[in-house]
Amino acid sequence: MSNLQSTAPSSNNSPWLKQEIVDTAKLFGPIFLGQIATTATGVVDTVMAGAAGAQHLAGVSIGASFFWPTCLFVIGLALIIQPTVAQLRGAQDFKRIAPEVYLATVVILAVSVVLSIATCFLPYAFTLLPNVNQEMIYIGKWYLYTTAAGIPGFALFAIMRNYWEGLGITLPSSVFGFFALFINIPLNYIFIFGKFGAPELGGIGCGVATTLTVYLTVILMYFYVRTSPNFTRCRLFECTYHITFKQVKKYLMISTPLAFSTTIEMACFSLVAFFLAPFGPITIASHSVAMNVSGVIFMIPLSLASAVAIRVGACLGANNWKGADKAAKAAFVLGLIFYISYFSILFFFKENIVALYSSDSQVQILGATLLIFCLIYLLPENIMTVASGVVRGFKDTKTIFLITIFIYWVIGLPVGLVLCYGWVTSEPLSAQGFWIGFICALSSGCVLYTARIIYLFKRHYLPKTFTS
Repeated sequence: MSNLQSTAPSSNNSPWLKQEIVDTAKLFGPIFLGQIATTATGVVDTVMAGAAGAQHLAGVSIGASFFWPTCLFVIGLALIIQPTVAQLRGAQDFKRIAPEVYLATVVILAVSVVLSIATCFLPYAFTLLPNVNQEMIYIGKWYLYTTAAGIPGFALFAIMRNYWEGLGITLPSSVFGFFALFINIPLNYIFIFGKFGAPELGGIGCGVATTLTVYLTVILMYFYVRTSPNFTRCRLFECTYHITFKQVKKYLMISTPLAFSTTIEMACFSLVAFFLAPFGPITIASHSVAMNVSGVIFMIPLSLASAVAIRVGACLGANNWKGADKAAKAAFVLGLIFYISYFSILFFFKENIVALYSSDSQVQILGATLLIFCLIYLLPENIMTVASGVVRGFKDTKTIFLITIFIYWVIGLPVGLVLCYGWVTSEPLSAQGFWIGFICALSSGCVLYTARIIYLFKRHYLPKTFTS
């Protein structure tokens, strides 16, 4: 089963950097394609809902603003599976992988069911909005109901994906990601526009299609992990295991910080649009363009962070500290190469990129200006995200949680507010103020993560969560 071991760096004295970059890139590629497919699914929903009318698009947007933070919390609970499986693989302790993933599955599914039910009560918040279009609210409410039913499916998707990625098998992530994308398109068409005898649901049909897509995908994923020869030594779902309250508590203590970190970060960026509302639609639209571009590019360091978390976790499981150090350094070099590449594209084609989003001349001017801030922002984001992947390889989730809260809610958002509204400057900086705030936040994150990584490697320190 060499395919389950090939992602741990060797400790020989051959020219290592080039080989490390190649090995990391092999993991990175399929993970990145899977992330792109997932992002594209959201874009398809937006475009197809918009084709049904502005009210349907607005309703889907309102429902999605409640659904995705909840869903991301569940997905965040599964992130710790990846370094845990990588650690056990590195230690050649394959017999413990299935029980560990079984524990995670039981805990995450239980949480997902509770959150699925709780999400159905969120539409009551819509009644607090004054003077809003009732049809839009009706669409948003039922979109939320239909997608809430899919939260356990998203949980299973995340569990199985992190399981095989922890084993160093990343190709299925892109295969199943694109499968979900390709079936989501016809399902949207059927339920939004009422084709082939289905009811015409408009924006609500997006929710139905999303839930059907995730369950059809996880059914195929289940048969894959049950039958593929890649998993012979650590097959999932062959039997049940006894679970104690102590095990559940320990898993939640490790995984919950990652889940909250993911949700907190998203909530922080979501609030920016709210705070920019007084500056008018041009400012909000321009900011949204820059954030969308940043979000697409973010898939690169995010995927690289997953790759380095797998490699570092596998090395530490094998007690190969030099290999873990080499894997971390190679990931930072590869991240810098990626940054130079997309910096060049954004710098020279920023006006053309903004024009793809809007034909409004004012949006194009301000949007191009904000992309300059985005270029600066992307450097610390790249470094910090990769660094967080290294720390995740140590299963040091508490550090990730504390740094996330500090940089976004103590530095990023307050600095952004002060500059946005001109409380310490001669005039308000509007959206530029928030970009400066988040540049400060991410730069601080780079320093904090770097200091933590140096400490971990210099002292050969493994957090208690690594061996739990």
